[in-house]
Amino acid sequence: MRLRALPLLLLTSCTAATTTAAPPSSAPAPPATAPAPSPTTVQARKLDAATPMKTASSTPFTVSAGWYVTEEDGRLLLEDPERQLRLTLLEVPGPSAEHALAEAWKQTRPGFALPVMHAARPPAQDGWDEVFQNTYEPPAQELRVILGLARRKGDTNYVILLDGAAAAMERRGAQANQVLLGFKSARLDEESFAGKAPLPLTPERLRSFESFLEQARATMKIPGVAVAVVQGNRVLYEKGFGVRELGKPEPVTPRTLFLIGSTSKSLTTLMMARLVDEGRFTWKTPATQLLPDFSLADAEVTKKLTVQNTVCACTGMPRQDMEMLFEYAGFTGEQRIAEMRRMKPTTGIGETYQYSNPMVTAGGYMAAHAAEPRLPLGQAYDRVMQTRVFDALGMKSTTFDFARAAKLEHASPHGMTATFEYAPLPLSVEEAVVPVRPAGGAWSNLRDMERYVMLELSNGRTPEGQQLVSEANLLARREPQVKMTNTKSYGLGLMVGEDHGARLIQHGGNTLGFSSDMFFLPDANVGVVLLTNVQGDGPFRNAVRRKFLEILFDGRDEARNQLDFTLKNRREQLEKGMTDIRVKPDLEWLKTLAGTWHNEGLGRVTLRVEGSGAVFDAGEWRSSVGEKQEKDGSRTLILMDPPLAGFELQAKQEAGGTTLVLELPQQRYVFEKQAAQASGKP
Repeated sequence: MRLRALPLLLLTSCTAATTTAAPPSSAPAPPATAPAPSPTTVQARKLDAATPMKTASSTPFTVSAGWYVTEEDGRLLLEDPERQLRLTLLEVPGPSAEHALAEAWKQTRPGFALPVMHAARPPAQDGWDEVFQNTYEPPAQELRVILGLARRKGDTNYVILLDGAAAAMERRGAQANQVLLGFKSARLDEESFAGKAPLPLTPERLRSFESFLEQARATMKIPGVAVAVVQGNRVLYEKGFGVRELGKPEPVTPRTLFLIGSTSKSLTTLMMARLVDEGRFTWKTPATQLLPDFSLADAEVTKKLTVQNTVCACTGMPRQDMEMLFEYAGFTGEQRIAEMRRMKPTTGIGETYQYSNPMVTAGGYMAAHAAEPRLPLGQAYDRVMQTRVFDALGMKSTTFDFARAAKLEHASPHGMTATFEYAPLPLSVEEAVVPVRPAGGAWSNLRDMERYVMLELSNGRTPEGQQLVSEANLLARREPQVKMTNTKSYGLGLMVGEDHGARLIQHGGNTLGFSSDMFFLPDANVGVVLLTNVQGDGPFRNAVRRKFLEILFDGRDEARNQLDFTLKNRREQLEKGMTDIRVKPDLEWLKTLAGTWHNEGLGRVTLRVEGSGAVFDAGEWRSSVGEKQEKDGSRTLILMDPPLAGFELQAKQEAGGTTLVLELPQQRYVFEKQAAQASGKP
């Protein structure tokens, strides 16, 4: 969650995952160490529509509507609609990507001298001869993303220089990714699975897949994994690896329950599709028609929202999860819906991809309310999901009930510490998902998820052949609603697109201590379910998906190198980030901050000194505290333990006294100190 993790999005070519502060009116002015680009007399033009563009020898790539384009001396300067994010694209001749990157800065920003925070050489895949990337240290207290990426084909380097406010990168990241991934040499010999017949998934090929799974799990030290491969209505493979909890012997089996996080969204939209079949509403029904009390901070946007908009990641609502992670004990669906009145979109409806858990929560609840209007939202949702999805599809173990899950065979959650080790978490930590369960609160296992994937592969029929949902409304969920990258879009609770030309539909999930992935290839009639009991297993999931495609289409052997590089790169960045952190903080300084603090959206937290250390206590969870000395002399509190290891809170002097500030790209939470007698949660 730390800001410095943002540039990894570019290296891994992946997407995404908080009271909304309005974005700043302009980006901070570049400091003396990072000179502004050389002045130009060429007028920037604003694009009225998404427009294909290219450089001298690149393939065409799409620049989104509303962006500004300046073309001069063979270079392209692209600026987002708010002009807070700049991408400069140019071709630089030469045999070295690293040297080409330095030359690109020299040409566009003479005197550029920001220190390199991290240099990386990703594996040269997809036909590139060499790839090099630098991420730069932004000036103190500036929330900025500054990096350079050079990819070489032959003697030509295709260079992208990116500089912008972190808020702009988060807000417009999907549009930027369309350029970042689309700008490439026309001479690339890219791997393509388009039109290739899938190979038979023989026992030998499945053994190869299993071998990779176990090696990758061991490399990442993931305690427990469950994997299934489905083809048509047949389960070709299912197996549990490892243990349900570190330090305990109970093994993972196909019946072991895991929280599946946001993979639950695809189940929520399946329920919605069934209710559309029943005539309860249509995808275009206004949201307020189903739930009149629903409202965002923007009244005009609220009026325009439809049922479909709530689950399309296209409303302009930014990712805003802090409320649900800090305050959740005893919270209801009604309370989560009510707090959305303080949340405001930062882009227009349909303009760009921004992932919002509160929006899907609202969509799931309002749909269930249409079918069960007399029940509280949570009970209505549970009942409708049970009757329309779980019972109807034969998902006998899947549940939103934590008490029930705890009595059944279940895995335990594990979070990553600030020292990069997985540690078990109490099951209660995961209860943050309970009031937002339409967006990510289902417990499930391989046996149940296999049946769900079979339903998707058969366009709405159960494994027994019953048409559970109409093909039209099942497939409506796969219609692209908004672009995520140049090859992937978000549908309705599903990500749709292609991977190297193979049509692929999927949705992953992450909670504070579990991860999941579900993907299927309709043209090959095959799907995979992957469940793990750790937070943040992205490198593992990406490598497993890649390996499966290699086996299915006889692809290039790249999965292992991809995993090794991603883990090495992540560890290097984390280790470098730890060099400025004192695990044992200055207790005299912390004593001046000890006490109870309050933020309207995140509630009360307590900071206290205990023995030789200090504890940050949010009520629902707690963490030991480290200290970071910033270059400008200020000090920052660092949470050292899961579930939110790595989060930073800055002690600042603001009007009225000292505050603790949690600064995220698109939100700013200010905690104010309470009177000494205040304690506990409101």
